[in-house]
Amino acid sequence: LPCPCCTPVKMHVTLLLLFSFAFSASLRFITTFPLYTVLVIVLYGPILVLSVLVHEWGHLWMSRRLLGRERTNPIILWPLGGYTFCDGLSASTPGDEERVRGDLKDDIKIALAGPFTHVPMFIFWFAMYAAINNGDVSDFTFRNYLTVISNDYQGFFSTLFKQACLLNILLLWFNLFVPSYPLDGGRLMTSSMLLMGVALNKAALLTCVISIIVSAALFAYSIASFVDGVGITGILAILTALFVSAESYRLYLSIVGGKLREHPLFGRDCYIYRDARSSIFQLSTAARNVAGGADRRGEELDQSVNMTMLPTETDNDQVTQVTDMD
Repeated sequence: LPCPCCTPVKMHVTLLLLFSFAFSASLRFITTFPLYTVLVIVLYGPILVLSVLVHEWGHLWMSRRLLGRERTNPIILWPLGGYTFCDGLSASTPGDEERVRGDLKDDIKIALAGPFTHVPMFIFWFAMYAAINNGDVSDFTFRNYLTVISNDYQGFFSTLFKQACLLNILLLWFNLFVPSYPLDGGRLMTSSMLLMGVALNKAALLTCVISIIVSAALFAYSIASFVDGVGITGILAILTALFVSAESYRLYLSIVGGKLREHPLFGRDCYIYRDARSSIFQLSTAARNVAGGADRRGEELDQSVNMTMLPTETDNDQVTQVTDMD
């Protein structure tokens, strides 16, 4: 399979905003605890970018494993993951344009592959924390103490590794358990609705409404969290709220404008043609046979009724003879 690491990468402006917010908040301690600013630069710089890249590589790997897609599309990074137009669910095999590659179950597997990469990354950073503390993890908490960061290299790296663990937990939680588009949780929710037989337009409308509600809740939470100071959860929440709101509005315009099939999520073959695939509520084989038999008997009855209403050849001859006599 093609190596995901060879995929071109672009950076979304929200990732730069997150780094700017965190860096600006750390500057108030620049004179008393300068190592805190260094920690913020490392955490929201290479560690965050690497975590997001591995997240997107998970989507790419699963896509290529299931669908064998060879075309390389860019990864656009943002704080909670990124855009990877890689799933191949809207592409056709060369020379076989009518063949749809992938289905809704494949879509769910691809969506899950990204968030689950944060589990081994959390284990890695937790192991690093245990190593720097000689195996002692009794003080593992997510509370930061500026004096501990500035004590020595052990305090600095212990705090850095703990914050890296927290970062991966938050990325996993936001992507998997927040049911709003364009997060992976929203994609999972939408694919699940379609698997249960919900119509495409109705699923899009429900996704739009739920996403707007979630974005409003996240925005309120982020504002409330800033009362106690600027933290990683508050920054991620407000950026997520803004991004989800913008994408929800874009989805709303696609719905009311009748352009849902041009949408990057709802315009894919696995969504449009999902009616041709089996549903999780499909009839059993016996029920399908009974239904099929009833349909056939209904068709035979309709045909017999139509035949009795049509004139026969003899009737037509008699009508012709009467006409000639007149």
